[in-house]
Amino acid sequence: MYDVSAMESELQDSMAVVKKKIRTTFAAAFKNVYCSDLVPDQFSDQSPPIDLVSLVSIADLKHVFRGAGFYVILSDRAVDGNICSLQRGTLRAIYRGECGGVRRRVQSHLFNAQYNADYKERSSNYLAKPKNEGKSFYEPHWPHCLKLDKGGPSGVNIDEAPHSGHRWFVLVHRMEGSSQPLRQIAELAFDDAFGHPAGSRDVR
Repeated sequence: MYDVSAMESELQDSMAVVKKKIRTTFAAAFKNVYCSDLVPDQFSDQSPPIDLVSLVSIADLKHVFRGAGFYVILSDRAVDGNICSLQRGTLRAIYRGECGGVRRRVQSHLFNAQYNADYKERSSNYLAKPKNEGKSFYEPHWPHCLKLDKGGPSGVNIDEAPHSGHRWFVLVHRMEGSSQPLRQIAELAFDDAFGHPAGSRDVR
């Protein structure tokens, strides 16, 4: 009647072809936007939009896109073993990631202490409500964040020394309506185009 194994193989092969095509499209788009591996001063008429935000204090997070997207953290803080070639002046890309809520994810990387405190407060407030008795807090917690040094702490606080002595920017490619698998392909395509940033400690 039908061969399940053959059908499953055909399905996986088809998915692999589509993923490869999307990855190639992303990589070509990144190379086109960042000519000569340089981040431009501004982005005009890009669709979907791309934001470049300078971060000094936690108040600057209000300029970071809230929704789903792919993001890149740049800094003049050197990270050992960083082969990523994307630059903006003296700053180099040290981390790339994706999330359904970019602003809060960036907070977890760069204002880690405040992120953990805010998360604990949101969780406590939620669980304290009688209607939520017996429930678990619905919001995921991110323990795995930017690592500037191998084996070092996960997440940093750029508003405190010694990190406050460096410059920090985040690039956000807005990807409203995207799924996580699509955004993860964007991560791999970025690595194809510029090399893997050393602060992203994931192994792909």
